[in-house]
Amino acid sequence: MAQESILIVDDEPDVLDLCQHILTAEGYQVEIVHTGYDALERVGQKSFDLLLTDIRMPGMGGLETAQAVKEINPGIICVTMTGYSTMTTAIEALRLGVDEFVIKPFSPTELSMSIAKALEKERLHKENIRLRSLIPLFEFNKTLLSTVEVDALPQQVLRLAREETRADLGIVFLIEAGQISEHIDPYLLGKDGQARSLRLELANWIMKHQQYVSLHQGEQALEGFENLPELLDVEYLVGLPLVAKEGQSLGALVLGKRSAPFASGDSEFLQVMGGQAAIAIENAHLFQKIQQAYDELKELDHLKSEFINIAAHELRTPLAILIGYASVMAEESTGMDRDRIDIITRNAMRLSVLVDDMLNLSYLETGQAQLKIEEVVLRDVVQEVLLDMQAMADEKSLHIDVNISTRFPPLETDRQKLDLILMNLLSNAIKFTPEGGHISLKAWRHRDKARVAVSDSGVGIPPKERDRIFERFYQVEDSLTRQQGGIGLGLIAITAIIVAMLDAVNEDR
Repeated sequence: MAQESILIVDDEPDVLDLCQHILTAEGYQVEIVHTGYDALERVGQKSFDLLLTDIRMPGMGGLETAQAVKEINPGIICVTMTGYSTMTTAIEALRLGVDEFVIKPFSPTELSMSIAKALEKERLHKENIRLRSLIPLFEFNKTLLSTVEVDALPQQVLRLAREETRADLGIVFLIEAGQISEHIDPYLLGKDGQARSLRLELANWIMKHQQYVSLHQGEQALEGFENLPELLDVEYLVGLPLVAKEGQSLGALVLGKRSAPFASGDSEFLQVMGGQAAIAIENAHLFQKIQQAYDELKELDHLKSEFINIAAHELRTPLAILIGYASVMAEESTGMDRDRIDIITRNAMRLSVLVDDMLNLSYLETGQAQLKIEEVVLRDVVQEVLLDMQAMADEKSLHIDVNISTRFPPLETDRQKLDLILMNLLSNAIKFTPEGGHISLKAWRHRDKARVAVSDSGVGIPPKERDRIFERFYQVEDSLTRQQGGIGLGLIAITAIIVAMLDAVNEDR
């Protein structure tokens, strides 16, 4: 049912009552007045969707009333009732903005259809304006959203808004670090200091009230800003807030025209555009913060990598000396002294492995590591790696099962890097499998690649931790309470980088 509000003006009480009865039954919100002067007073107090007025009335006639009402409410629809319909009257009515006629005498159906027709015509007109504004809005959004530099956005907003509305003047006000900054086209405004204080006051008012403002030179539209259009050398001035998604004002946009007024669709376009501009500005600020955080993290990552590289290189020389002298002492010692020297040697070798892991990660990440591609037999590589790690498995009475077909084809890969991958996977399995547990290694073909899987009967990795296993130095157990050794370099970080390098080589081949 209809919900529009209608104001009826007629000096004949019977006609008023009839029209009110017919339109109220249709669901309209109806008010009645007896003269054009009363109509002006009511329109000044309340907004109506449609004015239904008789043409011939004493004092202020219907056409004069419609014209005066339009000045107060430009968007109101005007329908006239007359029994003296002539071509001259019709032309004059259209010139004054009348949208529809109702010829007296009329039936309830004829009146209802005339009112519905006028409302539908206006609805279609607005819809047409809205649809026509979608194309420039789409282009506007595409341009703005492709701009992530905060400093470039204000000028982009100004250029696009001026082009679409054919404005002669444009100013963007933005709140930056608690202060309002102005972004203005100096070629259009003239001196930058012209009416600056009043402009800033208007921007503050718009941002505070978050309202669309329209000013016309000589009109008392907004108290305190009557002279601003003249000071800016324009006839018409509009302003709108740039409101963020959370309802916070980011700034304001002010446009001015020197001659022709802004079109009827400009208000709707600008208000939608203002919302999109605010989103673009907010996104640009967010992107700037993310980029800054990323740059800081990148710098920290570089410093950490440099520290690892330097530390690993500096540790290698004293470790080599320590292991060398310990080996010489072990050959010359017996009994308890030999056992103690063996402990020193074993732990020095463990430290040497950690240093090698640190250097491997550094070389792989910086691209210094070179790949030497050759043909290798996977079963032979696995058996050699297991020989090196058998002692670790025997200490925990672990059973390692290998399932690789004797017909498995040779691989084109880097033998040394493949050794490192398998050692990391098996070392991790041995480390986290309890005594008496089981480890399985199997391989199969997948299209033109080989796939190797290592599984164990250990505790596994909790689902919530799996997304982080590719982070360098990350370990599931807390560094202060974990029971297993290592610094988290070997298993995932090094293995993942090597696999990526091998994949890249295979794609190039």
